[in-house]
Amino acid sequence: MKKKTLKTILIAVAVAAVVIAVVVFAILLQKDAHGLNAFERGKVVASVDKYSVTMGEYVSAIDSSLSYYSYFGLTYPEDQLKLLQENTIDELLLQKIYIAKLSELGLSLTPAELAECKTSAEQQLQSLEESIGSQYAKSNNFSSANVQSQINDYFSRALGMTKSQYKARIEEQAKATLALEKIKAYYAEETSNYTEEELLAYYDQYVTDNYGTDYTVGDYSSSMQMFESGYSSLPYLFVPEGFLYVDVVRLTDRTEAEINDLYATLSGNVTFEDLKASEYNTTTMYLAGYDGPYAIGEGDADYVAAYDKLYEAASGLEVGETTLVLEANDNAAEGEEPTYTGYIILRAEGGICENGAANGIVDIDHYAGVRDSIRSNYENSRFTDITDGWLAGKTVDDVIYTYTGSAA
Repeated sequence: MKKKTLKTILIAVAVAAVVIAVVVFAILLQKDAHGLNAFERGKVVASVDKYSVTMGEYVSAIDSSLSYYSYFGLTYPEDQLKLLQENTIDELLLQKIYIAKLSELGLSLTPAELAECKTSAEQQLQSLEESIGSQYAKSNNFSSANVQSQINDYFSRALGMTKSQYKARIEEQAKATLALEKIKAYYAEETSNYTEEELLAYYDQYVTDNYGTDYTVGDYSSSMQMFESGYSSLPYLFVPEGFLYVDVVRLTDRTEAEINDLYATLSGNVTFEDLKASEYNTTTMYLAGYDGPYAIGEGDADYVAAYDKLYEAASGLEVGETTLVLEANDNAAEGEEPTYTGYIILRAEGGICENGAANGIVDIDHYAGVRDSIRSNYENSRFTDITDGWLAGKTVDDVIYTYTGSAA
């Protein structure tokens, strides 16, 4: 009787083990929001030396990069996607290399810095949990008893990881960021050791690559408008062929006689600079002035108000000559004298480009802050040359190119 009972128990245990194995296997085969199961998430898709990146790490990182576009219903530019995919792999590998490189260079993170990384990860995890819980609370299936279950399900299905795995990944990323700062400081002497000639050669190549080829109508004017409005850190650093230089005084909401009288003062003791500095001038032209003459081109006429008329008027002037352009306003009430906007144009000498040229690559010192920005870019590129050496010999699975964003 005992033998039969023992046999029954053994059979029951075996059956239970099989059932558990089947359930576990079924869970492992479940697809997450990226369309991957646990086996696929764990597949190594890139490696160099002893460092590797899994498919799960890769899709999480690439989705983060694409989230801005998907949020606004946009598609990432197809011709740039492959570069983004490759850069993402490099960044993930380097994150792991940075932490290891610290000890190789005799550096380390302090206990306070390690604690900071841990705290940051905990805060990000808490913030995400609260956000998920808040969204779930708005759903029709909301139940306070199921909130934690819903949060766990989100991590499993949307991120393909547990909460503890998510926290560990965020903590490692924070460590890599701090490690990178220390490594950059370690190599600072090497990356900042270059000649003026090398910096200028880098600047010329930078401008040629980013501004000096395949000019599209409006590039210069729209870019300069963004720069002078504070929306971009660098001005347009290449003046296309055919652009003219002008300085402008704008007189708004005045009668035709008033504007003509002010323009007539230029023939007396009043200089253009006097009128430009006077209370009458309301210039906000966004034509790349920056404390100097504006550069204007015929093809960019659609991008700035009155641009076409200014260019046409300036084309008929010699350097140093002035002319007046009048535009009638439409805001005069019935019976009132119409008002105008007047543009007093001075054809200026263009010499903001290298060697005093009117067109071409803008001199590196013409705009304040450009030299410092280019120097920073150059030193970063020299540091990148070092890190590229750490990635030499890496292998990448072509499967990364088949993933172009979350299916969720």
